[in-house]
Order: sequence, then C-alpha cells, then structure tokens
Amino acid sequence: MADKTHEIKRNRRLRQKWLSAACAILLLVFLAAGFCVRYLSFVSQIIYQESTSHLEEVLHKSNNMLNQMVRKNLTYLHLYNRFLESTSDEAEIQAYIEKAQQDTGFASFYFLSYDGNYTTVTGETGYLGLQTNLDEMLADGDDIVMNSALPGKPQLLVFVCPETQGSYRGFAYDAIAISYYNDAVLRLLDNSAFQGNASNYVIYSDGRVVIDNSVNRKETIYNFIAMLRDHSDLTEEQILDLSNAFTQGRSGNMKVKLGDTSYYLVYEGTEVPSWTMLGLVPVSIVNASLDKLWSYTIQIVVGIAFGLAVLVILLIVRRNRATVRRKNTEILYRDELFRKLSLNVDDVFLMLDAKTSKTDYVSPNIGRLLGIPWKKVRQDVHALAELVPQNDPDRDKNFLEGLSRGEQREWDAAYLHQETRELRWFHIIAMGSEVEGRTKYILVMSDRTADKQINQALSDAVAAAETANRAKSTFLSNMSHDIRTPMNAIIGFTTLALSNIDDKERVKDYLAKTLASSNHLLSLINDVLDMSRIESGKIHLEEVEVNLSDVLHDLKTIVSGQIYAKQLELYMDATDVTDEDVYCDKTRLNQILLNLLSNAIKFTPAGGTVSVRVRQLAGKVHGCGQYEFRIKDNGIGMSPEFAKKIFEPFERERTSTVSRIQGTGLGMAITKNIVDMMGGTIEVQTAQGKGSEFIICLPMRTQDEHRPVEKITELEGLKALVVDDDFNTCDSVTKMLVKVGMRAEWTLSGKEAVLRARQSIEMSDVYHAYIIDWRLPDMNGIEVTRQIRSLHDDTPIIILTAYDWSDIEVEAKAAGVTAFCSKPMFMSDLRETLMSALGQKLTDASQEFLPEEDADFKDRHILLVEDNELNREIAQEILREYGFRVDTAENGAVAVEKVRTAAPGSYDLVLMDVQMPVMDGYTATRQIRALKDPALAGIPILAMTANAFDEDRRNAMESGMNGFLSKPIVIGDLVQELHKIL
Repeated sequence: MADKTHEIKRNRRLRQKWLSAACAILLLVFLAAGFCVRYLSFVSQIIYQESTSHLEEVLHKSNNMLNQMVRKNLTYLHLYNRFLESTSDEAEIQAYIEKAQQDTGFASFYFLSYDGNYTTVTGETGYLGLQTNLDEMLADGDDIVMNSALPGKPQLLVFVCPETQGSYRGFAYDAIAISYYNDAVLRLLDNSAFQGNASNYVIYSDGRVVIDNSVNRKETIYNFIAMLRDHSDLTEEQILDLSNAFTQGRSGNMKVKLGDTSYYLVYEGTEVPSWTMLGLVPVSIVNASLDKLWSYTIQIVVGIAFGLAVLVILLIVRRNRATVRRKNTEILYRDELFRKLSLNVDDVFLMLDAKTSKTDYVSPNIGRLLGIPWKKVRQDVHALAELVPQNDPDRDKNFLEGLSRGEQREWDAAYLHQETRELRWFHIIAMGSEVEGRTKYILVMSDRTADKQINQALSDAVAAAETANRAKSTFLSNMSHDIRTPMNAIIGFTTLALSNIDDKERVKDYLAKTLASSNHLLSLINDVLDMSRIESGKIHLEEVEVNLSDVLHDLKTIVSGQIYAKQLELYMDATDVTDEDVYCDKTRLNQILLNLLSNAIKFTPAGGTVSVRVRQLAGKVHGCGQYEFRIKDNGIGMSPEFAKKIFEPFERERTSTVSRIQGTGLGMAITKNIVDMMGGTIEVQTAQGKGSEFIICLPMRTQDEHRPVEKITELEGLKALVVDDDFNTCDSVTKMLVKVGMRAEWTLSGKEAVLRARQSIEMSDVYHAYIIDWRLPDMNGIEVTRQIRSLHDDTPIIILTAYDWSDIEVEAKAAGVTAFCSKPMFMSDLRETLMSALGQKLTDASQEFLPEEDADFKDRHILLVEDNELNREIAQEILREYGFRVDTAENGAVAVEKVRTAAPGSYDLVLMDVQMPVMDGYTATRQIRALKDPALAGIPILAMTANAFDEDRRNAMESGMNGFLSKPIVIGDLVQELHKIL
C-alpha cells in the first residue's frame, strides 16, 4: 500500500514537472512571437512611410502643375477682362480672342450670363452645363474653376472671371470664361512614376471626379467616395473622415484595398476651392524592391527568437521545480476547501492571476448555476464572456482593469445559461489580493436572478401602464393641434361670410372654403373616434381619388388666416406636375403638409417668407408618380445637433426663442411615421437664423384613366407672356402653356412685360394672353395691367396670386384684369382659366355644394326618425331639395307606430337614428322587422349614428338595417346610399 502511494506521488510530481516545462515553453513562445510581431510591425511601418513619401512627392509635382495651369489661365482671363473694358469694337474683340486662343491653346472663349447661357466671339450661343447656383458664385465676385459638359462634346474644364459685365452682339453677359478639354489637362499630370502604374484624380469634396487620369480607363469613375464605399475595405467611419479631409483641403495618405488589390492612397488639396488631388498606386508595385528584405528579415528574427526561447525554457525548468511543487500543493488545498464551501450556496467563486488572467480556481457549482463545465472555465476564463448577451452595453468592458491589492469593486452582470438559454443576473464582488508576490483577483458571483425577475415584473407592469397612457396622450395631443388649424379657418371664414352677407359671390366663396376646412376637420374627428388606433398607436392608409390641385388650394385656404395674422409672404407653385390626379390617403397627405406648413408659420417671425413647392419627379414604375413637396421658411432654423433628432418623439430644441412657442414635440415624429407608411422619405435642411426646408418624396399611383387631352385646339399657335419674379414659376407655367399648344415667353420684370407688349403690337405679333403675378418687385400686377391697357391692348390678362384676391378684385377689374388664378397653378387650373378668359368653358365654372338633383327621387316618401330638432330640420331641408316627401318621428317608439299603422307602400325608406330616448334605433328596427305584414316588415331602413366604429356597423346589420351612415351626414354619401336602396 505504501509503495502504491509512493508511486502515485512520484507520477504526480512527474506530471507537475512536465506541466511546468510546458507552461514555460508556451510563455517563451508567446514572448518570442510578440517580439517578432513588434519588429515586423516596425519594418512594415518604415516601408509604408517610405512608399507613401515617394508617392506624395509625385502627387505634389502633379498638383503644382495643375495649380500653375489654374493661376496662368485665371491671369489670362483678367488680362482679357481688362482688354474688353478698353474697347467695344466686335471685330477687334474677335481678333484679339482668336489670337489669344492660338497663343494659349484653350478650347473656347465664352461671354457668360448668370444663368449659364453663353455666346462665343463668333455669335454661337448655348447653355454651359455648370452648377445651378452659378448666380450665387458670381455674386461672390471670386474666380471660378469647375468642369462642364456640352452635348456631343468631351468633358471641359472651365475658368470663369466674374469681374466684368457688358454686352456683346446684343448678349448681356455677367462674366467671361475659357475652357480646356480634359484630355489637354491630363497631359499636364505626370503619371509616369512607378513604371506608369500610378493613377491621378482630381475630385470635388463630395467625391465627384473632375479629372480622371487613371491607368485603367475601361471603367469610368464618376464619384471616388462612392467607389470606395462600394469596393474598398474602408469602414463608413473611415470614409467619412476621408471625406471631411477632402472638404477641409487637408493632405494625407492611407492604405486601402480595392477588390483583391491593395493600394497606397495619397491626397492633397489644390488651390481651387473644394478640389482635391488623389494618387493611387498598387502596393505590390511600390514594395517590389522591399519584399525580399522583408522575407530575409522574417527568417532571421524567427531563428533568433527560437534560439532564445529554447535557452530560456531550459533555465526556467531547472530553477522553478521546487516553486511549482509548493504552488501545486497550495492550489490543491485551496480547491478542496472552496469545493466544499460552494456545494450548497448560490455563489460562484473564482481566483484569477492579475497579470495573465489565468484561472487558478473556479467552484464546481458554476455548472449548476450557468450550465457551463467548471473545467472549461478553468482552462479559459473568457468562456464566461461567451455567455454575456450580444446586446449588453458592458459586454466588452473590463471591470478588473486597474484593480489594485486590497481594493474591492462591485457590479451587476447578466449571463445566458448555456444549456437552458435562460437569462440570469449576478451581483459580482471583485477583490485584489497578493499570493506569493503575485496579484490575484478573487471574484464572488452571487445569483440574484429571483430578485431581478420580481423587480423586472414590477417594472414591466409600470412601463406597460405608462406606454398605454403615453400612446393616448400622444395621439390626443397631436389631434388637438391638428383640429385647431381647420377650426380656425372655419371660424374665420364664417365670420367673414356674416360680415359680407349681402355680397353673394363673396359669401359663396367663404362658404366653399369653410366646407373644405370642415371636410378636413371631419376626417380628423373620424380618426379620433377610432379607439383602436389610440390603443395601438397605429394608423391605417385608405387610398382614394385625389386631385393635387385641390389639396394645395385647400391647404392654402386653411392656413391663410395664420399667414395674414403674422403678415408673412406665402409662395406656392407646382413644377413639372403632369399627373395631378392620383390615388392616396388624402387625410394623411393633408396631415403631413399641414403639420410642416404650420410649423413653418409658427417658427417664422412676422414679415418672413414661407414657400410650398410641389414637383413631379421622373417615375421608375409605370402608373406610379414620384412627387416631391418642399416646405421652406426663413425663420429661426435649427441647430445641426437638433436636426439629427427632430423626428424623435417629444424632442424640442431648448432655446430661448423656441421655448416661448407652444408645442408638444410630437408632430414631426408622427409626420415621419406617416411618410414611412406611405413609402416615402423626409429630410430636413436647416441652419440657425436662416430657416428650414423639409423635403418629402412620396410615391403615388396616377389616375391614368382620368388624364385629359393636353392640347387645346382653340389655343394652338397663339402666343402668351408669363410675368413673375420667381424663375421657377415662370419656367413651370411656360412649360404648361407649351403643352396646351401655345407659344410662350416669360420675363421677371413688370417693366419689361410692358415693353414686350408694346413691341409685339408694333411687330404685329401680338400676345393672346398675359399671365401676370400680382406682387412684382418693380410694380404690382394691377399697375402692369393698366400700362398694357394704355396701349389699347384688349388681350385677356390673368392675375396669378397666392393670396385672397377679394380685397383687390374691384381695383383689378377697373384696371382691366380679365380673370384671377390661384397659386400654385396646375395644368387643370391653367386650362380652365385660359378658356374662361378667352370666353369659352371647359367645365361648368359654378361651384355646387350639393350633388346634382335626381328626378328618380321625386315624390318618394321617407320617414325620418331623429330626436334632435336641429338635425331633423337640416335633414328635412336637404331631402326636400331632392324631391322627397318627408315625415318625421322624434323617437323609435313613434317610428314603429307610424310604420305599423301605415298602408303598405306608404313609406319608401326609413332613415333611423340609433341613439334616442324612449326607444333606440336598433330596438325599433327589430320591432319593425317583426311586423306581421311582410310589406311593412321589409321596408328599407338606413342607420344614422355618430358612433362610427366597426362594432356599431355590425350591430346595425344584425338588427336588420339595410345600410349605415355616420354623422355628420355627408350629402354625397347619403345620395349614394339612397341610389343603392331605392
């Protein structure tokens, strides 16, 4: 027995010895490997610095060439400018420019206007495809360098000098410019370095390529940043940092992988603002001569490291045998002690080495509490990290970092049970200790899952209650804001109607606007009554036939009171809208536009400007149009930080200006949700003190079957003049006039409009229609009309305005105005107004508030059951307008008695209210259906109720009713139901 015990001990010592040796070997290999990695990293860095330095020198040389070319040609332009200021002789100018072109080699010389139109010295005219903000750049007075493209010609590099203004061959110019073909510019850039394998690019700060001098010209790169985003190994954060470097004109370098090839990328700002020059060369080309050195270095370092490792291992094995035996004995004793202690507790004990993170001890009960074998944790403590949930924000946090001897830390952590995947919570206490001169970490992990589950259940209950309450508050707060807007319009126009009761046309106009606001208010109330949306926080879309012209005009009607009250300027126009009849949820579209427009009015001080622009974009899907709505103001604007979170609920900017304006911070979040539901996008462009612009893009199905014929035979070939100080309006209306068959011209000035009218009369090519904006900068539309009429010109004149023209109508008619048209002008508005002004009609211009009367209803007998006297009176009058004979009953009991005692066929229909005293409508309907006479029992009954829920519809049908109408009664819906039943 003693021999056996001795053998066991001897074997144990032998295993311990080999274990110690193996540990020492692993440690030395690790140190050697670390040294090799550090050395190789140092060599790699040196190679990278040498390579990029060479490439930066090549790039700097090309950049200097480009900068010299820019300075030289801008100097030429200023010389040409001084020559043009010294003479106006066209022949002398042409000879001078042609001589300059021969000397310098530029491609073309241009006399350039602020809108991009040009003429050459030979009189050739055209449009230079520059940026749309050329007028703003010319206004700054700085020299401009940018690329351009003319139809059928290669890319050009254009140099513009804005210091001169003048006229050449009758063409008024604001600047002069010269251009070079990009091929000529490319010859200046040196890409002969690295055996011709280096590629050069000149780009804008947003990545658009100005000049492409790449080695591989098979595939054209239009945007360098987009190419990096699609094909490189750079992260989005690295790409954004690179883009910022381009924007700021900084220089730098980096290594990037494109496809399967690694490249060195160097960049440097140029003298041209917003331009950056790039250099790109394959790493394999640059490092070809250094690869051999790299290979030899690796072999030498590995050999030295291996020899040192073997030597150190032998020394460690020899000197540490006694220490290892003593340490193992202590560990065995400690393991046994903690194993006994941990059998019956819910605390896991661990001991770690502070330096190596090696697990000296782990209690066996970790398998019971976390489902992970204790041996696995003993081998690698990081196995515990695999049990931390992926979404835990502290997953990668090291709580032990910096824990010193004698210090104690506590924290809570969650782990997934490895077998059951149950989430369990632990309270962890970590203590720093010293054992044989080494710092150790002792961890006690106490299971707090039961306590956490109880607290979580309580927290979830509170959160659920708060969420339900917040959903209701959010919905009702938003609806309170939305309801007040049309309500203000209803009250305002009703007051105006009472104030002008003797003016039939004005009263009729005010009542039409009141009706439009009332219909929008009714749709909002229907949403409030739909309790399922309040409870769930969700809304549903309902597509109906919608005319965008009606939507925009109704929108203007609803907010006109607020615009007038704050003395704001309102601009509304439509551009390229070829399909104004669409299918969409009209209520939701109104809600989006009203919310944004109300905010624009709210945050714009008195005297400011608010604009609404709608444009139809090129659609990608047949039968579906893409519509862009832009709501812009020049109000207080927003900070960039707040603009990023404007669509989050309850977010309001905390400034002294905003804090004085009422609001819940809910409108933009709901607007964003509605836009998302409609499949669209919304974005904001803003700056503090400069205003905000919201851009909404929505896809909407077009009503192709309702698209009218655009050409108007009566107008084909006739000439029209559009006068408006807004270029977009002139462009839009001119295009629509061309589509109906007219010849159209436009001008931004009232004085020029009068001059053109005089010239047209003198040249016997008169205008057949004038479309003039009311508010022009030099003179208003009425004054322009007076001056045109003074020329004995009786051509129809249409005043175009975004405001209510009732206050100026008398003065305008006296001045000679033929008709008015409201902005924004759509094709249907233009056709109707033109034909009316020319003495013809496309449709009946009179507005009908009630559906057309139907002779089929004459002498039909209806029993109206309604307990409210006012509702009864309104219904009687409407029904009599359609020829019905109406009998009334004030409750269900009276209605049952009248039907029971009536002769069969006396009543054609019963309109039955649901909620009434004495007897409700459901009970009355059941009693009528139970009458013995089949003719009386089968009389059609139509429900009328203010309860518009689906449950009420089911109750009406189950009680025996034939149809269902919600209050307030919509006349069109009533007539439609009567047609179905009768």
